[in-house]
Amino acid sequence: MRTSVLLHAIALAILPIVAAAQQDRNNRVASRWGDRPATVAGGLEIGIPIGEFDRAWGRQMAGLSANFTMPMRRLPFSYGFDFGWNRMGSRSQEVNVTLENLPATTGELKVRSNVYGYHGLLRLQPLQGKVSPYAEFMTGARHFVTRSEIKVPGVDDPVEEERLASEFIGSIGWAAGVNYAPTRNFFTELRMERLNGGQVTYVDPKSITSDANGNVDFRTLTSGTRVLNLTFGVGLRF
Repeated sequence: MRTSVLLHAIALAILPIVAAAQQDRNNRVASRWGDRPATVAGGLEIGIPIGEFDRAWGRQMAGLSANFTMPMRRLPFSYGFDFGWNRMGSRSQEVNVTLENLPATTGELKVRSNVYGYHGLLRLQPLQGKVSPYAEFMTGARHFVTRSEIKVPGVDDPVEEERLASEFIGSIGWAAGVNYAPTRNFFTELRMERLNGGQVTYVDPKSITSDANGNVDFRTLTSGTRVLNLTFGVGLRF
């Protein structure tokens, strides 16, 4: 739910930027770099831990990613922002609930461990056409967080929420990808990111346990956070 809200907020934030880019594109004369467009893209992402992260955690992750770019005038560069979300693991269980004004006596406890990535990017993409390869420098932060919530039938919002663990770590890396555009405005994307980060402590989702009263217990791991992310997505050019 939070991921959908965050993606919706990002979309609302970049719509005015995209509209301005489209107007600017319509008004200016084509440059020597082929009048490079602004882009918005998103897709499915697979996270593959590397090195110490792989030895400590040792499992692939799956999630979503989204990014947008704006061209620099007279240079073969674009700048923008990349957001990523990966699910490390989750657990659900029926638990006892005792709350005033609620007839329900049981609810569903859900515990989720996620990784969020927030990176600014600088993209080099000198070739424009149906096939457009690119390379990027990325810098930002990643957020390792585990939350629990209890929901009961007939109530839209959780009756109880708790952030069990939360830690940010600085992140830097590079990306490479290629866009294939069968039409002027639509493209498919294959993208690879290599991100490096320092030591961080995070919940081991395999260790999460809970009892019938909703009490949650878990162990933590500490390791570096190097990861290789593969994205298969689609996008629009403006």
